[in-house]
Amino acid sequence: MLSCCFGSDVDDFYSQCDPDKENLCLYGHPNEAWEVALPAEEVPSELPEPALGINFARDGMNKKDWLSLVAVHSDCWLLSVAFYFGARLNRNERKRLFSMMNDLPTVFEVVTGQKPVKDKPTVESGSKSRNSTKRSIDGQPRSNPKLAE
Repeated sequence: MLSCCFGSDVDDFYSQCDPDKENLCLYGHPNEAWEVALPAEEVPSELPEPALGINFARDGMNKKDWLSLVAVHSDCWLLSVAFYFGARLNRNERKRLFSMMNDLPTVFEVVTGQKPVKDKPTVESGSKSRNSTKRSIDGQPRSNPKLAE
């Protein structure tokens, strides 16, 4: 298991991802630990599966590029799991969840050393676009009297 991707952990992770092994996956656990393992025999069908075969491209790429690729795939998996669980939340709970996620760096940002870009508030950020179509409760587009004029 990996606690993070720095120093000897990177070397350990790199050696665990031997291309001569079967398809390997990188699994994230709720305790923030990561594990390189064969695909689970029985993954609950409703849960998104992590990227399969993270070890195959290892020797054909620059080490940093390969780590970045694995990080991007890990971010995709983490986001898909969050959206899976987020589907059961109400609007405010989803907003809170995704706000908390956006306060953290992505795996890619951590691995590559990129600093997350902070959003700069803009004049339009708090208002809706004039061209957005508003919908009534039944989902049908509502007419906007100001646009009709």
